[in-house]
Amino acid sequence: MKWFALLFGSFMAATALWGVELCLRVTRADPLIAAMSQAQAEGRPFDPRTRIQVISDLRAQGRAAVPRLVPAALLQERPDSTYRSVIESDGVELLPLAGISGSTTVLCNESGQYAIYESDEHGFRNPSGLWSSGPADLVLLGDSFTMGECVQTGETVGDRLRVHWPKTVNLGFSGNSPLLELATLSEYGPALKPRITIWMYFENDLAWFDLGKSAKSPLLMRYLTPDFSQLLIERQTEIDSRLAAVLESSVGQPDDDGPITWRELRPSLVAEVWAFLQLREVRHAVFALRSRWTGSPDLETVLLFGSILRRARTLTESWGGELVVVSLPGVWNFDVRSAVPSFAGSKSRKSVRKAADAQSLLFIDVLPAFEDHPDPLSLYAYRGASAWGQPHMNAEGYALVADIVGEALEGSSLLPR
Repeated sequence: MKWFALLFGSFMAATALWGVELCLRVTRADPLIAAMSQAQAEGRPFDPRTRIQVISDLRAQGRAAVPRLVPAALLQERPDSTYRSVIESDGVELLPLAGISGSTTVLCNESGQYAIYESDEHGFRNPSGLWSSGPADLVLLGDSFTMGECVQTGETVGDRLRVHWPKTVNLGFSGNSPLLELATLSEYGPALKPRITIWMYFENDLAWFDLGKSAKSPLLMRYLTPDFSQLLIERQTEIDSRLAAVLESSVGQPDDDGPITWRELRPSLVAEVWAFLQLREVRHAVFALRSRWTGSPDLETVLLFGSILRRARTLTESWGGELVVVSLPGVWNFDVRSAVPSFAGSKSRKSVRKAADAQSLLFIDVLPAFEDHPDPLSLYAYRGASAWGQPHMNAEGYALVADIVGEALEGSSLLPR
């Protein structure tokens, strides 16, 4: 009888867990699938093409379209565990920090339509002409959230700030790390001489795949020393040529970065049943709850970030400018069923703020304003972490960031409108 009681108890416990699994599945579908289903139900258009298909269609129309470039992706690991750019010039390593200049650039699609923009004179996402209009009002440094992934032109943080400060130059780029951002400031800052440089920190910047990877690049680490430069601003023609060769080598390859259609997302019946029996949603919920208590960030990485900010402050002061740090929140802060990455959380934000305070820099934390919003998840491309990735902010989210930054700058009297 004991074995029967044990077997019966195990069966009841498993049944209870499967009941919880069923409830979790019913109460919330995957956010990306839900967003696509809602768009379909409302009759809103959703472009099903991959990025490569979009580029091909644009080229058929006579436009010089290219895929977006991720400078960090040009770094490849070597046998000695260091990273080196795949591009060389006369045997010397060359690491471009932006895309091809003056080109129709196909960025991404998270909310239904592709973000496509015309790159400026140095391959960044700005209107042409800003580089020759004298000292900049603002320069923005950062990653994809700064670049404006994946919203339309006119909806990025830089576009919004440019309404009040016309000489705002966005130097953000997808995949950037703090070291890549320092390199960008070193290469292009002296030509722009901005009154204010806005360093837009995102919560994955201290991750092993971000700053951790960049720190293994001897070339990028040289930007911590005074006077190092690749002279990129003088080599745009060469950069365009070499990037074109790299990009063209990938254009004809299969592209999995396009939007995922409902048919592609929907798992097979066998896979769905197996995931149910494995209690996938229950395990994910437990992990998400546990990860709300994230640990402290790696001390060596935090110290490196402090050194980067110190060097950036010295650079901006060399032309009479000032440096401001802005902290941007990821969607996991508001999606209770999303696991908080180990590199994010309150302890990481405190470390970043401490690094900014050590350099006497104005620190603008966007998180409180997002928390006060009646529906923070509505500020992102889809409502929470998906099995297929984390969403960027949407146009409304970027607009709120621009408002917060603009108000802080006005309140500090750093830069009057």
